Amino acid sequence: MNLVAIDTSTRFAGVGVLKSGDDGETRAKRSWRSKQNHGRELMPAIVDSLAELELDPKDLTHVAVAVGPGGFSAVRVGISAALGLVVSKQLPVLGIPTHDIEAHPYLTEVMENTPLYSLIPAGRNEISWSRRAPQHKATTGVLAPVNLSSQLEPGAIICGEACDLLADMVDPSRLRGHDSFTRDPDVILDIAVEQFTLGVMTPYEELRPIYARPPSISQPKPPK
Repeated sequence: MNLVAIDTSTRFAGVGVLKSGDDGETRAKRSWRSKQNHGRELMPAIVDSLAELELDPKDLTHVAVAVGPGGFSAVRVGISAALGLVVSKQLPVLGIPTHDIEAHPYLTEVMENTPLYSLIPAGRNEISWSRRAPQHKATTGVLAPVNLSSQLEPGAIICGEACDLLADMVDPSRLRGHDSFTRDPDVILDIAVEQFTLGVMTPYEELRPIYARPPSISQPKPPK
């Protein structure tokens, strides 16, 4: 498997490449903070990561991409790049929700009385949150930081890019990964390898962005 994983869903962007064969597995990755330049920055990061492992785009066999929630244009950059890599060769692709990537390193800490909340900036000084707990389906929503902090269970664990927005409202011992990039490309690679090995993939027509809220579309002005 030669896999590239793409994450441009927020200002924290990343690319991971995995090369596996008879001699084992090697990886290359790039992480950076984008200033709304995902479109310019993504392909050089992919090319550099592939070159580090002596691969070309034509050598790829699988592609994974973070599908949000995140920035409206940022998420679309990653999905467009993924489709560009897979469609011509009909390669398998996997869309991974960004909340799944944020939460994955901390799932072993989740218990009935200590649920895990992953937090992603949603704009307008609000947070997109996803809650995970055993025997419960993940729930999601969008709230202002003060409103979210009031609904957290006393033992809840908090992770994700936006957890700093709650730093003054909760016990710091409950925060995870807030002092560094919160989405290591190794994590999306791990998720993708596991899912592809199980035969899971996303149909091309279903590879769509997940938004924290519906995109704002201005209504056309009535004719004068």
